[in-house]
Amino acid sequence: MDNIEETQTQVIDYLAKIVGSKPHLDDSLAMIGIDSVAMAEMTFDLEKRFSIKIDDEILDVESVGQLVQYLHERKP
Repeated sequence: MDNIEETQTQVIDYLAKIVGSKPHLDDSLAMIGIDSVAMAEMTFDLEKRFSIKIDDEILDVESVGQLVQYLHERKP
């Protein structure tokens, strides 16, 4: 099982490609430009990238750090 730092690096690198700058863990997804449409598109990429199934709890994720935690907890 990967450690959370690896998940964090993957998520931050992924988001940096999408938003054009490297986000911080405490940045809100809305602040860096991830709205509901972008989140829906990201869901498919993240499911493939992390080999997980994303559920409706993703809607409660508000920050980069929460996204890292959400994905890490669901990794096989």
